[in-house]
Amino acid sequence: MCGRDSVQIHEHGRRLDLGELGRRLAPAAADVRNNDFLLRFRVPPYEMTVFADGRAIVKGTQDPAIARSLYSRYIGA
Repeated sequence: MCGRDSVQIHEHGRRLDLGELGRRLAPAAADVRNNDFLLRFRVPPYEMTVFADGRAIVKGTQDPAIARSLYSRYIGA
């Protein structure tokens, strides 16, 4: 659905402040970049793209459990 080796996380009804999230992630993640629509960062070997509505695409795995774990760790439950 999201391309090879990627899992999409759906968090319905959740709004994220991408600027604040980017500042919080900067010490723990590499290549943190954001704009009004998305935030992208790397935690090797994974790359996450997070949208303001709470959705995320986790690249580097096909396992939904790993993707959910990374989402919880870096974005919050």
